[in-house]
Amino acid sequence: MSFINKLLLPTCLVCLFFTINVQASDKANSKGNSQDITNIEAVIEAFRVSLINKDKPLFMDLFYNDASPWLGTASDETMANTPPPPKEGGRKRGKVNAGDYLSFIDWIVKTPKKIEEKFWDIEIINDADIASVHFKYSFHQDDKKTNWGDEAWHLVRTEQGWKIASVIYSINIKGK
Repeated sequence: MSFINKLLLPTCLVCLFFTINVQASDKANSKGNSQDITNIEAVIEAFRVSLINKDKPLFMDLFYNDASPWLGTASDETMANTPPPPKEGGRKRGKVNAGDYLSFIDWIVKTPKKIEEKFWDIEIINDADIASVHFKYSFHQDDKKTNWGDEAWHLVRTEQGWKIASVIYSINIKGK
């Protein structure tokens, strides 16, 4: 055997070994999860579409129950640029604000403005029963970006499919 053949054969065998292991590993990681990821992506899309269409029943059906936590946290810059509330009837907003998805969708349905939330850099981590979804978002009213940040959901797989169990998000209004 020539020197090149002596070097080429072991190199090819090593490459073949790694290729087989990577393919097996990819199959193992997606085994049983690819349909779950597809179903979770459908929840994300249904959330987005329900806001655009102001579809309260669809939106409400995405959540596990009425007590699902909903927390927004304002960036320091947003806090510094938020005007104080009016003297009468105003509510001071803190750095972290609890809400609920029912109030949110009620506001969406009532506002005459066109609403859209855009998502990107979506990451889904899941097993067969729980999932975490993290993404960048921007919120738009009448095609104008009003705020943006990161958003994270926890989901649980129920007898009725994947449901959102909690939502947390950061809020940026000024800057960028």
